[in-house]
Amino acid sequence: MKSMRTILILLLALTFSACAGIRPAPPEVQLAGLEITDVSLSHANFLATLKLFNPNSVSMDIKGLQFTLFLNDTRVAKGLTAKSFSIPAEDYGEAAIRLSSSFLDLFQLTRSLQGQEAISFRITGEVKVGGMGLISSSIPIEREGTLPLTGTLNQLRSKTLQPSPMDSIGEQIISK
Repeated sequence: MKSMRTILILLLALTFSACAGIRPAPPEVQLAGLEITDVSLSHANFLATLKLFNPNSVSMDIKGLQFTLFLNDTRVAKGLTAKSFSIPAEDYGEAAIRLSSSFLDLFQLTRSLQGQEAISFRITGEVKVGGMGLISSSIPIEREGTLPLTGTLNQLRSKTLQPSPMDSIGEQIISK
């Protein structure tokens, strides 16, 4: 009876350790696009498009993404999505995530954009990968690169860095 119990415990331990070793390779993540959808005095809303490559020989079921986006080493936004999708084996998939950023973070960012033609980015976070039944895991992701300052980001730079009418009023009061 005691030996049967020991064998059962060993079989369970072997089964669980084998499952732990079947962790999928992390997806390769690229920031495919970043669009500013709305700007106000308190915040800006972004739409980030992430391109994910599944390097595994089996499809990857993504149960959610959580990440932080840095532009020019300034934390711009955190994103979280619980939308599930699947990426076929050795193929690409895309995820569009809505982000919100405070005006203070944006102000710090636009000050660093003067004279630049490109912006550096860094994404850190986790991809929640679902498996069969209750088995799921979180895979850390990190990616760095540069994006050209074209389109919406370039418009934000020019709009934010233009002097406001209030600046000239302040200069007139100071000079009198």
